[in-house]
Amino acid sequence: MGVFLDTGFFLGIYHPKDSHHKESSNILKNLGTGQYGLIYSSPYIVSEGATLLLIRTKFNQNILNDFYSDLYGTTKFVSILPWSIEIEQKTWELFKKVNKSIRTKKEFMTFTDISSIIYCREYQIDKIVSYDTLFDRFLTRIFEL
Repeated sequence: MGVFLDTGFFLGIYHPKDSHHKESSNILKNLGTGQYGLIYSSPYIVSEGATLLLIRTKFNQNILNDFYSDLYGTTKFVSILPWSIEIEQKTWELFKKVNKSIRTKKEFMTFTDISSIIYCREYQIDKIVSYDTLFDRFLTRIFEL
């Protein structure tokens, strides 16, 4: 049992003006109880999260430092699963398959989103904290508590 954290969750936690700040804060409190098991994310989410946090907070270094500390430092609460060529290859295959017959931009899933699905499959994680409804056909989505 475990839960995977998507980029939107991190944006909600660290950016007080994010539309999901309240939901992310409540989810974080519940994750701390251990009811969802271990907490995971990936290098793809870290990359996307760091980039978007810097842009959306007008390059606020304090927020970036807090994000880093919670991923790798003294306040660490999430395990970052390792990158591998196997994950990358599986992500490419599912990325092509999922996006092969899309008709609208709303149906499109990013490479990072697909990588999250692959990480969850590889590590037997069945829940994701995300505000993106496109995950619903792959995982149980936690988006409010």
